[in-house]
This record gives sequence, C-alpha cells and structure tokens, in this order.
Amino acid sequence: MDYLSSGFSKVDNSQRPDVFISCLETLCSLPYFQGYKKKSFQSLNVKDSKILEIGCGLGLDAMTVAQMIGEEGYVVAIDSSRKMINNASKNSIEIDSIHYCIADGCQLPFRDGSFDGARADRVLQHIDDPRKAFSEMVRVVRDTGRLVVYEPDWGTFIVSPGQRKVCRIMTQLFGDTFPSGWIGRQLPGFFCEEGLMNIKIEPQTFMTDDLPLAVKVFDLINNAHRAHEMGYVSEEQAKRWLEDLMEAHNQGRFFCSYTGFLVSGEKP
Repeated sequence: MDYLSSGFSKVDNSQRPDVFISCLETLCSLPYFQGYKKKSFQSLNVKDSKILEIGCGLGLDAMTVAQMIGEEGYVVAIDSSRKMINNASKNSIEIDSIHYCIADGCQLPFRDGSFDGARADRVLQHIDDPRKAFSEMVRVVRDTGRLVVYEPDWGTFIVSPGQRKVCRIMTQLFGDTFPSGWIGRQLPGFFCEEGLMNIKIEPQTFMTDDLPLAVKVFDLINNAHRAHEMGYVSEEQAKRWLEDLMEAHNQGRFFCSYTGFLVSGEKP
C-alpha cells in the first residue's frame, strides 16, 4: 500500500506513482497553495538570479520561477526521484532556463555559494534528517542570498467530527508517519541556528469542508485502514469514523485543517 505521508520519499519504488503525481497536481490547483507559493516566489527576489529548487516534484514551481527570472538567470531543480524528474522535464521541455538533476538534498552536488537563492516547498517533511538538508541549502547559497522554505506542521492537523480518542489517533498517526512531521515548528530554529538574518515567519492555515478533497490530499481512508492494521483502533472504530465523516459532509458539518509555516531569511 502506498501512503502519502510516508511514500513521497520512495516514489521510484511505488507501484502507483500516479497517486503521488495526482496529489501534487491537486495541491497546486488549490488557492491556499497558490497563495503561499506566490509569497515564496516574491521572497526570493528572483530577477536575474541563479535559483535552486529543492524537491521540484512535477516542476511546476520551477517553471513559475523560470518565467520570473529574466534573461540573466536560471533555475536548477533537483529531486531524489527519477520518475518526478522525468515528469518535470516533460512538463517544461520548452523552457531553456531550467536544468533538472537527480540529487540527494542532504548531499547537494554543488559548490559553496553557487546560487543567489534556494527554495524548498513541502520537502523537508519527507526527509529523515531535515536539519542536514537545510544546512546544505544554506551552504550552496552565496552571502546575502535568500532562502525560503514552506513546511506543514502535522501536529496542528485536525479533522471533525468523530469520537475524540479516535480522531486523535487518526490525525496523530498521519503526522507521525511522515519522516519529519513536526518540521513546521522546527523551521524558525533552523534559520536561527544557521545565523540567517531578517528572518520572517508566516503561519499559513489551510481549511476545507470538502471531504472528497480531504480524502485525496490527506489520505483519510488509507490512514484509517492503517490505524486498524497497526492495532490502534478496531475495524468497527475505523469504519464508524469514516461513516461519521461522510455523514457530516452530507450535512455540511465536515471540517479539516492544518497550519504550515513559510519562513524566509538572508544569508549574512
């Protein structure tokens, strides 16, 4: 079974990579994600710059940056997944200012100070050692260069309605199965520890009352089955929880939310 929380770091070994591709396409189509992404692009000051995009996925953000960057700049977009890089390359085949490569975010194949800025969007949550990956981002950015990172904090994930104990289990299990599910709250500390300046922290809260959307992007059904398989809830409790959510959706009472953090700073 492929789970969104734990599967993005293993896409190349997945039997259903389309599940992850579809999830990324859906997220990029939503106003919430478009809104913070726009802020992140603006924070980079990309005009005529050399920008590194960490964990480029389908390449959609790299394409946006490339369109903003001007004739003197370019984007280097990396991902650890060959399948994602292949998709990204196909999506942006006519854009000459993007260079794609397969690379490990914890061991970037670039010299110190190679870029004017670096950006990562929902990437560190999928890395076992996000602190090392962030240090690598800082290393490859030149002095006075900009770093911008957005990450969710899955400790803020809530779903309503449902019996309190079961809801707590379901939301905590989802967050705990990310390699770094609390990365959102850790980001400001990372920026401070690296000595970055002019740090700006912007909380961004996502909310939806659309159960089918929440099922797709938060893996609610698979997560409920996993909770049963791991012995955290009974089969009846998992079934009842999903039924409660559907009933609430039909009555206009379903609600789901989490908070992410957009953090930016400047290398001294």
